[in-house]
Amino acid sequence: MSKPPKPPRKHHYVTQAQLRHFARDEGRTRIHVFDKTTGKSFTSSILDAGSENDFNTITEDGGRLNFEAMYDAVDDAGAAIVAQIAEHRSLSWMGEQQVLALADLGTVQMLRTKLARETPGVLVDEMRDLLDKLGADLHDPHLAPPTDADAKRGTIEAFVSRTSHRNSFLRLMPGLIEPAGSARFLISDHPVVFTNPFPYGDHALQAQGILVHLPLSPTLLLTWHCPTIVARLDRLLSTEGKEHATLRAYGRGLISGEPVAISDEEVGRYNLVQVTQSRRFLFSHAADFSSVRDPLTAETRSGQRDALVHLGRMGEGPPPRRRMPEGWNMVVHGPRDHCLLHLEEIDPDGEGITARTSDLALLHAAARDTRLDYVELYDGPRQRRHLGQVKLEMLPHRGPGWFRAVHFDDSLRALDRHISETSGGLPGPA
Repeated sequence: MSKPPKPPRKHHYVTQAQLRHFARDEGRTRIHVFDKTTGKSFTSSILDAGSENDFNTITEDGGRLNFEAMYDAVDDAGAAIVAQIAEHRSLSWMGEQQVLALADLGTVQMLRTKLARETPGVLVDEMRDLLDKLGADLHDPHLAPPTDADAKRGTIEAFVSRTSHRNSFLRLMPGLIEPAGSARFLISDHPVVFTNPFPYGDHALQAQGILVHLPLSPTLLLTWHCPTIVARLDRLLSTEGKEHATLRAYGRGLISGEPVAISDEEVGRYNLVQVTQSRRFLFSHAADFSSVRDPLTAETRSGQRDALVHLGRMGEGPPPRRRMPEGWNMVVHGPRDHCLLHLEEIDPDGEGITARTSDLALLHAAARDTRLDYVELYDGPRQRRHLGQVKLEMLPHRGPGWFRAVHFDDSLRALDRHISETSGGLPGPA
């Protein structure tokens, strides 16, 4: 009786099926690779690219657990759905099962990369540095950094309990983007990347305004869209007119499931996101990586990204949002939508956030929701205040555009008044 074959030791954090769509040769066996740490490119086999020996093997107490096969069913379904999308160049044919398979593909690819695996360890190290400064005993076993086996067990747990992430993908609407010119898409070692077109928007699956991107081939980019963006495009398409022609074309393509054509410059911007959000390697069908070399000069010394997120510094507020407009602004987040109100005046002695805006239509639309998630007050890029569980009350006796953001719960409202009184109130525009 023959022995069963040994499980493979070469484990991919980007699937071979996905990389083959970016292959340089007709046999789809070779691919061009760019290393951010050296600034150099080389050619690799698809078998070797996006992989590492024993990446999905736990070695502990003399035993070995190879969990690479855990991904087989998802990888097979993902390969099939991507191949069909590439053939149809459309999403209009997909049914419920295909949409679910697409969401699972995005979820698993997001969770399986080296960057995703290494991030918890980086956060623990940063926390240990912080605790060390506070005098904690770092020899306490409860503060021990995770081992390699711990990190791999975390990957297994994330895969098994991925339903919440998959549901987050399912709330987003998928669409296709294609180049109109000669530029082509790249893919990286952490290919599921986030953008947010709103200056106050976060990069998270549940964030309002989020866009999630996964390159499928050099000529196809899959993008999942936040419902608030879809709603804005729906409202635009429901009106007649020739203004915002580009957005109208984008909305029609998204709703129909057909690819939206974009310029070479826009393709470059999408590729830049792959560059900045990747860990180390970029993959392409073409040998020319000149379009991604210049942005790398602004990277860290090694050019390698070590974590998806980092801890902030103790005592500091949230990092500045560089794209926020100048002056005082209030960002409103409701359960179904969000907006930014520019503030003309702030009453530092008023309850909660008492202010005046000239954005009357936006103000009245936001005030119709009597239980907003939260509001944030910004002075340029800096957040100055955050209020959760609020409502907007109009103050017509003070004139057009005057309002106050206050807690909808009377007890919390009383607490906020006490805090404002003891802290001296809010600064306001001169």
